[in-house]
Amino acid sequence: MGSTLITIVSTTLPGSDPGRIAAQIVSSLGVLGGLVVFREGHHAVTGITTAVSMWFMGGVGIAIGAGYYLPAIISTLAIYIILVFLKSIEGKILGHGTGKTLTIKALNRPGLIGDIGKILGSHNVDIADLKLQISDDIAEIVLRVNCPQKFEPSSMLREIQGLEDIRSIGWE
Repeated sequence: MGSTLITIVSTTLPGSDPGRIAAQIVSSLGVLGGLVVFREGHHAVTGITTAVSMWFMGGVGIAIGAGYYLPAIISTLAIYIILVFLKSIEGKILGHGTGKTLTIKALNRPGLIGDIGKILGSHNVDIADLKLQISDDIAEIVLRVNCPQKFEPSSMLREIQGLEDIRSIGWE
């Protein structure tokens, strides 16, 4: 909405250059988008989709402010399809299956995460993210995992529950 307002104002002010104003909107959103991109660990980068979406919506606002309603509507529908529907198609094509969250509370001990990782790997479950919090001697491990399609977690959860020192397991 801000991009639309700024574009409308820039087209009505005497002596203003709407092209320069639009360029400043685009570059400013690029800087803001850069602030939402984070690096987690050595390989994971998050926030790229959010940054690109912010930049794109600024472009839609400029188009609306300049009176290009049909291109704004068509491009908004296209980006909606890309962001919502292609994610599920990607999982099916690449065989990613579904993402789940596994929360484990256990007595903290050396090798605990390795033991859990071996069980997950034996069930073809990929770890997408791991968060560990230790208070006193209790480790709370929150794993975001990608499971094969049509995955039944019961045997995997029983194996994890059978590990020494496991107190509780949550699966969402």
